[in-house]
Amino acid sequence: MTLQLRNEFIFAPIKLGYSDATGIITEKHLDFYRRRSKHIGAVTLEPLYMEPGLRELSTQLGIDNNNKLDGLKKMTNIIHSDGAKVISHLNHPGRMANPKIPGNYFWSSTDRACENEGAIPEKMNREMMEKVTNLFVESAKRAVVADFDLIELQLGHGYLLAQFISPAVNKRDDEYGGNFENRIRFPLEVAKAVREAI
Repeated sequence: MTLQLRNEFIFAPIKLGYSDATGIITEKHLDFYRRRSKHIGAVTLEPLYMEPGLRELSTQLGIDNNNKLDGLKKMTNIIHSDGAKVISHLNHPGRMANPKIPGNYFWSSTDRACENEGAIPEKMNREMMEKVTNLFVESAKRAVVADFDLIELQLGHGYLLAQFISPAVNKRDDEYGGNFENRIRFPLEVAKAVREAI
């Protein structure tokens, strides 16, 4: 599938913190993106949390349940009406989830502490990987229902999928650690599952 953009300018995701504890779209979101979508090719929404225990901000926008879809559709409709495309930015923070937010949990490729916040993550087993894959898949399905044009999976900046890719973090000795082919295996499995689902 080819997606045509009216120009090469794509607005990058920014953590706005304009929501509330429920993670819903607010008028402040709508105003912010309305002002930025008039002349660019595409808008990437802020990182969307896929489960309440994975927030980076207590006021982060979510895509964790169907109750969020009406607000997200309102957002995509506004951006589309200005002629821009909309990109969802799905992110699992892994060990970089905010430890100051009650209920957050920390998973990673290994149990190496996060340098930023000091949280010590739980080393993921196969069952955890399947749960994370399912979170990405279900969130991507919701993004399609909410009329997003593209789905971006966060593989950089030290978040969960990057925690598998990085040899500095990933010290596993199974098929998900060691050489690059093994370290990229889980992110590719997630991407494949998302593509097959949508």
